[in-house]
Amino acid sequence: MNRKRIWIGVLAGSLCFSAVFATAPVPTVAEAAASYRITYKLPPNPEKYLFLNVQMVSISNPQVPVMKTTYTKDTYFADVDSGGSYWRFPFENNRKFVSSKKGFLWNLYHLIGILPPSIPANVNLDDLDRQIAGTEEYSEEGRKLRETRAQLQMNARLQPLIDAGYVKPEEIDDGVATRQFVATVLYRMFGEVRPYHGGIDLKDSDDVAVRWAVEVGLPGFAVDKEGYIYPQTALSMDPGPVEYPEEYAYDRLSHFVTLVLPGKKTASGWEYFQVKLLPGMVPLQTRELIYVNGKAYGDLYDPVYSAGARTNEYQNASRKIAQYAIPRFAQMLSQARADARKPRVWDWSRDLIHHPRFAKEIAAYRKNKSSKNLNAVYQAVRGYYNLNVGQDSAANIKSVLDHVK
Repeated sequence: MNRKRIWIGVLAGSLCFSAVFATAPVPTVAEAAASYRITYKLPPNPEKYLFLNVQMVSISNPQVPVMKTTYTKDTYFADVDSGGSYWRFPFENNRKFVSSKKGFLWNLYHLIGILPPSIPANVNLDDLDRQIAGTEEYSEEGRKLRETRAQLQMNARLQPLIDAGYVKPEEIDDGVATRQFVATVLYRMFGEVRPYHGGIDLKDSDDVAVRWAVEVGLPGFAVDKEGYIYPQTALSMDPGPVEYPEEYAYDRLSHFVTLVLPGKKTASGWEYFQVKLLPGMVPLQTRELIYVNGKAYGDLYDPVYSAGARTNEYQNASRKIAQYAIPRFAQMLSQARADARKPRVWDWSRDLIHHPRFAKEIAAYRKNKSSKNLNAVYQAVRGYYNLNVGQDSAANIKSVLDHVK
């Protein structure tokens, strides 16, 4: 099969700790954890493991929001809830809101920050607040006023996005913010500053915006092994269709847009936020680089694994990884931003073996399969493409060169 994807994990040095295996037929959690051999790796490409929230950094050129308001999402939830039960399900309310079209656009409006809110000239929101405060709780008059306020506050955020050309009125309803919807909005925002390179051959979507989202590496746009994206389902960090939208993928997307893409809107376009890592923050998840008996640490809900995380060996490994990553943060972020502008490898035969850009390096490797020539191909490939973790190693490139036609 010509269109091969060879996924070989990044290899790096690891430190092994001796372990004493429990002999009891039914070990306790602590005994089982003590039986584990903890290893870790320090990757040569730490930017591939970058994990960053806006709360982890200081920003030297922050956005100054135009909209000054004390009206929050929680107030909106209360205003649209005629039954008065919104406070019983705060997490469920937020989950539904964040993953909805209107909720996604609400948060996007505040992420952009500089678009003036759209408030009718004959409306005074302060007067409306005072009217609501003067009504009886759960009264019909108060309910109608709160509904009016909710609609005004939502429109104040949606209309500027419409006016900016990021979303069309007919695209907005009470449905889920699907991959198709999110990709369309963000492509309109960033398509000029970060154009689509091409080559993403999804099985179930020819849409340029969706393919662009996959190419950029937007969180929530995982593709399954068969090449399906399921564009009409909610964002998810895992491939496949989604029946129950979760908040996490939308949250990760927000941080990515802010910190990896040029997420600061200015009068002249888009620019990067200038950031520094705050003291005590680690710009990756150390558990992704820790192994228990050769297997990825992974499942935090496994009680034995959780006990293993409390061992000195695990904590030492986590500390070593943090010490490796923290001083490399600026380089990691710079490289992640550069990678987000690159095309992707989708078909190794098309994108490497028969690509004229790499003909010289490949010919040299074919003539003399030295490590020097292999590294030349590898560096040329990773310099041009945004490789994922499984693709980004000289060993993987060697396997492609030796096996893909």
